[in-house]
Amino acid sequence: MILILILIIGFANAARISVAPEGADYSSIQQALNNASDGDVIEVQSGHYIEHVHVLHSVALIGLDTGSGRPVVDANKSSTAITLRANGTRIEGFNLTGSGGCGCGNAGILVDSSDNIIRNNILYKNRYGIYIEEGAVNNTIYGNDFLENRVPANDTGGNRWSMEMKEGGLLGLFKAAKPTGNHYSDYDEPGEGCNDTNLDGFCDEARMIGKGPGIDEHPLTAPANV
Repeated sequence: MILILILIIGFANAARISVAPEGADYSSIQQALNNASDGDVIEVQSGHYIEHVHVLHSVALIGLDTGSGRPVVDANKSSTAITLRANGTRIEGFNLTGSGGCGCGNAGILVDSSDNIIRNNILYKNRYGIYIEEGAVNNTIYGNDFLENRVPANDTGGNRWSMEMKEGGLLGLFKAAKPTGNHYSDYDEPGEGCNDTNLDGFCDEARMIGKGPGIDEHPLTAPANV
């Protein structure tokens, strides 16, 4: 939780760069990243971006629904949609799809760095939804939807797949933090092993990430991003 706050506060006063198909600072996400500095916030508006995005600076890459849905980063059936090479980045608000089919790590997001936050994204029809390279640790992944990927995620350990979140406002000061994990389209029904006997919106049993040892302790029974 402390890492989350540090990263969010650190980006609060950074330069803001806009990306949109037209009328913004850049029309390409990669162009914006190539001209960004550590700490910048890159806001990507609704649109379909056929790109292989490489994040080489510690930035916040934020997708915004500006009227026609969350921005889509489409790898066009090759390689990976977004590759994280820099530590301390934040990725949220995207629909990431169309990775290549290679089992070498083609994914919606490939993580080859540490201390990143990946939240509130849709990973749709990729070889891997998220693939975390060995040695990449202390990454926090929560509030994402893994939909119809061949393999939802791969993680050799040392990362968090759920987070305890406080409600906003004064009432949040008096309430316990609520845990939340991710939603997996192949693990959200009783026939797939996801039972919700107390109807709290979470599967009773944790979800193993790939072959482990990473686990999501609070997998969701329904999509988080609609």
